Amino acid sequence: MTRRVLFWGRFDPGYSRNRVYAALFRELGWEVDYFFVKWFPRFGDVEAAVRGLGRRPKPDLVWVPVARQRDILAACRWAHKRGVKVLFDPMISAWDKKVLEQRKWKAEESRARKLLARETKMMNAPDMVTWDTSCHVDFCAQTLNVPREKMRVLLTGTDEAVFKPNDENPSPSPSPFSLHPSPFTVLYHGAYLPLHGTEYIVEAARMTQDENIQWDFLGWGAYKAETEAKAAGIRNVRFLEKVPYVDVPKVICAHDVVLGVFGTTAKASRVIGNKVYECMACARPTINEFCTGYPPEAKDCPAIKFVPPGDAKAIADAVRAYRDDWARRDFYFAAARDFFEKHLSMAVIKGQLASILADMGFGA
Repeated sequence: MTRRVLFWGRFDPGYSRNRVYAALFRELGWEVDYFFVKWFPRFGDVEAAVRGLGRRPKPDLVWVPVARQRDILAACRWAHKRGVKVLFDPMISAWDKKVLEQRKWKAEESRARKLLARETKMMNAPDMVTWDTSCHVDFCAQTLNVPREKMRVLLTGTDEAVFKPNDENPSPSPSPFSLHPSPFTVLYHGAYLPLHGTEYIVEAARMTQDENIQWDFLGWGAYKAETEAKAAGIRNVRFLEKVPYVDVPKVICAHDVVLGVFGTTAKASRVIGNKVYECMACARPTINEFCTGYPPEAKDCPAIKFVPPGDAKAIADAVRAYRDDWARRDFYFAAARDFFEKHLSMAVIKGQLASILADMGFGA
């Protein structure tokens, strides 16, 4: 009998994490259905009744995707009333984001305390909660009081049909992303979040202006303008034009090394950035601050260099270390892809998801 999972909420089905998990459910033999909340997420169960969701075949599981805290309580009301279990994949904590990462609110403020109480209720409502790292499991247990037996690690992954090595996903020749011959090229791509620490990347670039190292930035986000302002006048920094999602691997493959996360916030120390999955899937080495959520083998991987958070000199030195050993570039490319396949790939995450589903009573 084919099982059915219902993805519930006001979410983007094209977002990488959602695409990966929907694909993995299908690989595990599940039928994937969607209920897109259009009106008020907190009353999604009422909307579901008005729009006739109950007339569809009953799902075996309701999945509430990334960062949809506003949808979780309504999804749980609708599902639990029908004896259906709910699995929530928040990836981030709203309280963590506002108080610890963005520092917009102080923890002792009334609005921060109210958000913490509300999010604690939300995180405890579903039958199971998945997080992208063990660090986030620890945070949720300690800060949001969710029992550890209700939480599992489910790595983020990436769409491997899009992100793959250069020989499978070649850039046009000559590449429109390539610079004049010979610079060692370094790429940041992302959403310019505070946890990324782009200001430290800019300072690392400043330190290497006379070393034929090119630092490129690709992406958009709230802190992009601030990053551009900090980089003004630095000769070896370039901000690339936005490209379609499917062309991001071509940009990655046109660079030597890809940068990850360097921020000094607590959240920065708990994440493995999407960019890490993407660059290693494309067989490119990376530089990041350390997170205990990485697979233990990451410390011995030659294609990952870990640096302290907020340390521009350490970033610059790690780039120089790669550059000075770049006669072995093929070794680093192969090591990156090998680590990805063994520890970060969809095959690995499929096993994690299958185990979570089995723990919820959906065994083979």
